[in-house]
Amino acid sequence: MVNLMPIKQEVEYQFSTIFEKIDRDIELKYIYPTTHNYKNISLDYLREKYIPMNKIGEDVYDAFIVTGAPIERYNYEDVDFWQEIDSFFKKNKHPTIYICWGAQGALYSKFGIEKYELDKKLFGVYEHEVKEKNPFIKNRFYAPHSRNTYNKKESIEEAGLIIIGESDEAGVYMCSTADYKSIFISGHSEYQPERLKFEFERDRGEIPKNYFVENNPENEILFNWENHRDEFYKNWIEFIGG
Repeated sequence: MVNLMPIKQEVEYQFSTIFEKIDRDIELKYIYPTTHNYKNISLDYLREKYIPMNKIGEDVYDAFIVTGAPIERYNYEDVDFWQEIDSFFKKNKHPTIYICWGAQGALYSKFGIEKYELDKKLFGVYEHEVKEKNPFIKNRFYAPHSRNTYNKKESIEEAGLIIIGESDEAGVYMCSTADYKSIFISGHSEYQPERLKFEFERDRGEIPKNYFVENNPENEILFNWENHRDEFYKNWIEFIGG
């Protein structure tokens, strides 16, 4: 997993929780870009628990996951580790899930697909329709979104990618190459129930849509994306593992 998020332990917890439910022998290793200036995590922690991105060719992996990062309003070329991650995007031939900014960056690197700023932040939990028969998800599903930018559907289709999941409100959620080796996800099914509440309280912005019962922050959270999350990652592991 190429973990691009500032609070790395949170992402580690999110994905370890997901993979612990899958009845397969899964070894999860974490990777970090070496060209980034880290402010929220100590280099000692990274050196102890993570593999430098420039060393990943020395080990054998079955697949990768590339996380998002809170840098979506930056031009790609202005991101300090862009050259490093762009090189990875272009060279990587393994089955890979790219998430949020990781998906946008990979779509730009691989296909020249631009991102565009939304009029306001897309923030909440949205229902999606399965648009194309695929090995991972079968039925309508819910998933969280938390982003300020998007990719145009027509650009995705012009690149020859398959749209797997889409929402009338949130747009394209999941697309992939025809062989399913590269999967691009604009939302965050990996989120734990409390993550959007944390962002809401941190930013003091709009209430996340379809997240609290009756859209009231005093009420409990509607954790209605868990089944989709577990189904998708279990089926993805089966797909790459044979």
